[in-house]
Amino acid sequence: MSYTIDLQKIADELDFDLEDVEMLLEVFLESASESLAELKNGIESNNFETIFHAAHAMKGSASNLTLHEISDIAKELELTARAENDVNYQEYYNKLKSLVDSISN
Repeated sequence: MSYTIDLQKIADELDFDLEDVEMLLEVFLESASESLAELKNGIESNNFETIFHAAHAMKGSASNLTLHEISDIAKELELTARAENDVNYQEYYNKLKSLVDSISN
């Protein structure tokens, strides 16, 4: 799964300078790494609250950068964890990690 983003398009959408979007992307990647670690811990401990919070954080930061695919998966994960549904949370984690890891500009 790869995820190529167009930084100039994001800058235009958000009415930001390209340099600002590059900085925001760096911040996003750092926070996404933290959220993924929290998500992994939540999955391993079967803690729906931890899964919910990690997915919520990732959804918000991805949404702020118009990274819709990541935001949509994180939102689905957030809602699933809130409802404490019995699903394959590892699959969600793998999708999110793959997308974050593959971001290129």
